[in-house]
Amino acid sequence: MLINRLQIFLLILLFPKVGSFAQSDTTTAVQKTDKQALYAGTGYGSNMIYLGSTISQNQPYIYGAATWSLFEKFYLTGGTFYLPGINPSSPSFYSASLTYSEDIFKWLDMSAGIYRYMVRPELTDTLFGSFNYADVKLGADWKILYTEVSYGGFVMKEPPTYLQIRNSRYFETPGFFRKKATVSFQPYVNVLIGTLGTLQTFEGTEMITTTQTYTIPVTVTTTTGPGAATGSGQGTSPGQTLGQGSAGSSTPGTTTTTTTTTTTTTETITTEVPALTTVYSETFSLLELDFGLPVSFNLDFMSLEAEASYILPLYNDPAYPSPKGFILSLSAIFKIFQKP
Repeated sequence: MLINRLQIFLLILLFPKVGSFAQSDTTTAVQKTDKQALYAGTGYGSNMIYLGSTISQNQPYIYGAATWSLFEKFYLTGGTFYLPGINPSSPSFYSASLTYSEDIFKWLDMSAGIYRYMVRPELTDTLFGSFNYADVKLGADWKILYTEVSYGGFVMKEPPTYLQIRNSRYFETPGFFRKKATVSFQPYVNVLIGTLGTLQTFEGTEMITTTQTYTIPVTVTTTTGPGAATGSGQGTSPGQTLGQGSAGSSTPGTTTTTTTTTTTTTETITTEVPALTTVYSETFSLLELDFGLPVSFNLDFMSLEAEASYILPLYNDPAYPSPKGFILSLSAIFKIFQKP
């Protein structure tokens, strides 16, 4: 596939959403490949959207980035992002990526990459937690339409995955300014399909049965048997003491019996109480539909781009609403160094 090599970095510098991968006309001349090149870029966006979520928390952002390329196949990129509405004095988060691209045929290309977003620790509750993801892309040039299919997922155990299908058409004006400058347009429609998690809560009642058992010990002691006793005595007083007496007794056959028993009582109570039941489910379904029109002014060493896009969510979740509406982004990319 014939690619406008300078504009490719508008995508790489701001992966995965902002910028454009410019599809060229099939009549464009093949450009020479640089062994090494260094690019720098900067830009502004009204909101940064990724996979149906706003990374910038619906805030405008400013970024700066640099890309080093090797044989226009390997690209190493680092970026810094500022959110003036949240933390104007220092970067809010950073990005890094390593990608590889290859033209398989004139009409077919592929690429693969691994990416990382790193947010400042004190902003994780406000923005998001740092994460990694990877993707594979396959692009086909149908001459009147360029189709790019991307499949990716987060780098974690049991990662959620996504599928993007992007159809675009590249237009470029004839060269002017001594044929050193062109203006290009690339309207596109993007469909996002991914893992949609749904958390449903149902209200109802449930019956609670409580059973209590009481055990009471009872002890009974019984004494039985016949008995006889006899006795006699006499005495005189005062002045002298004289007495005599005799006594006798017998207790034959005395019996003592002790009996211990228990009494058990069982009580059952049934109570109806309110209850909440939560059910979580995941489905692979349509998430988002995007429309966009990037317009670029291109020179050999520079590319300036403005893009207006509209995001239309395809699901409804009041708890986690998807961003919706127009987004404006501006970007500039400069070739700093090249080694043919």
